[in-house]
This record gives sequence, structure tokens and C-alpha cells, in this order.
Amino acid sequence: MISYAQALSRAKAAKSDWNEEERISKAVITWVDSEWEHETGVENEGMTDSEFKAWVEENAEEFAREAAEKAGTTFEEVDRIDYEYETIDDGGAFRDDYEAYAEFEWECRTGR
Repeated sequence: MISYAQALSRAKAAKSDWNEEERISKAVITWVDSEWEHETGVENEGMTDSEFKAWVEENAEEFAREAAEKAGTTFEEVDRIDYEYETIDDGGAFRDDYEAYAEFEWECRTGR
């Protein structure tokens, strides 16, 4: 079994930006009424990027209609959807994966 430090150094050597993964954190839906552009935001609460994009695109008009109703105006159309990204600290996930691997290896060696 290799140590955590060795596994971490191998991960860093194999991929220089090993800790710099991004995920979509929010969608900003830009919609228009008869005079102005408006924006409404939708937070990603644990979906994968592809699931979140599909869900937002499917429901964008509904979100915009709700926002128009709250703003006291009329919705005409969705102009665009932009996404905001956040960097994921992959160090925690790496540590969790390593600990699961170490436990599995220990169980295999002890016959559990």
C-alpha cells in the first residue's frame, strides 16, 4: 500500500492542475419585457453540470414568468442563459477516495 503523501504527489505529478476543477454554481436567465432586460438567478443545488443545464433550459421560461410576476411586469421571451462557475477543492475528494481505497485494501488483506 502506498502512503497518502505518495498518492498525493503522484496525483499532482500526473496533472498539474489536479485541484482546479470547476462546476456550474448558478444560472443567470436574461429575459425581456416590452421595455427592458431583466435577470433572474437559479442556484445549482447538487446537480451535475449536464443535469443542471438541461433542467434550467427546460424550465427557463417558467422561472422568467415567475420573476416577471414578482416584478409586476409581463414576460415576453428568454434572451439568453449564462452560467457562473466555481472552483471545486478536489483535495477533500482525493482524501476521501484515498481513505476508501486504504480501507478496502486493509479489508482484503485481513479477509473481512
